Amino acid sequence: MNPEVYKHIELLLGSIGFIIALFFGAFLIITKEQRSSANIFLAIYLLAFSLRIGKSLFYNYFQIDPIVRNVFLGMLLAIGPSLFFYTKKLFELNKIDNKRSIFIHYIPLFLFVTFCWVIPNNDSISSRIIFLALLFHILAYGLYTLYWIVVNRKERNDKSNKLYHWLLFFTILTIMMSLIQISVFLDVVPYLSTAFLFSLIILILSITALKNPFLFKMKNEKYINSSLDNEKGIEYLKKLMSLIEQEKVFLDPELTLTKLSKRIGITSKQLSQVINQNRNENYSQFIARYRVEEAKRLLRLPEYHNFKISAIAYESGFNSISSFNTAFKKITNTTAVRFRESL
Repeated sequence: MNPEVYKHIELLLGSIGFIIALFFGAFLIITKEQRSSANIFLAIYLLAFSLRIGKSLFYNYFQIDPIVRNVFLGMLLAIGPSLFFYTKKLFELNKIDNKRSIFIHYIPLFLFVTFCWVIPNNDSISSRIIFLALLFHILAYGLYTLYWIVVNRKERNDKSNKLYHWLLFFTILTIMMSLIQISVFLDVVPYLSTAFLFSLIILILSITALKNPFLFKMKNEKYINSSLDNEKGIEYLKKLMSLIEQEKVFLDPELTLTKLSKRIGITSKQLSQVINQNRNENYSQFIARYRVEEAKRLLRLPEYHNFKISAIAYESGFNSISSFNTAFKKITNTTAVRFRESL
């Protein structure tokens, strides 16, 4: 293909991803309704990528000073940390991290930009090594984020499949992008324009985002002023799970949030926070889920085959048949009668 024609095609297709990412990132920052901490990190991710790609497109037509090129190149160091903290914040909604621990991950970016005037940006070996290191920086964060998602979902027994699949998709896409760029750089695969690749990924992400709008409409952290930190929260969660799984306190039909919080030794508000942060549910949903699992267990037992559904409901901790039917249908997508028949 004629080089000039190729340049124009690259500019056209690359501009699509650049414009979408730039406006999407800006939208997440300036719109109060979407300005949760998770979406702030997503905005940084998108803006960093769009600035990097914008520089590449501009450089096809105009000469850019090496120092300025380094500033835009350094934006790659914001992608990995932003991916990780976006995932962490979205997965652990309402948890509050130490700002200093977040800042540490962005130190390489600040150092790179600060000393951009001494960093080589040409075809020298040192310049190529630096660029390769930036790509590996993204890859390392991507792989660690993927590991973190799998491990934490297993530990938390998280039921949010849509959220889990979105984070897996987003992370794997980032990993693939970095691997492709590394392969192109090392001449392992034929040349593929970064702008083309970026636009393709942004379009895929945009389509996925449109299918899952709930991901971008989160409210600001509900417990941002809470005195309950993560370590205490995990400690109280262990006590809660001990009461639930070993003592089966959910079988008490008179169990309330206040009564359960006193058993753990915290306030009802703190218990509500522990459940919401670690299970993405409120107290009623949390208890109902265990009661429904108990009802399913009883329905499977031969000695309960002749029991009425209402008796099963009361045995499981529900204090009314109507609340049992509502919870059972919502959690299992079927009725208790049909569940029994399916057995």
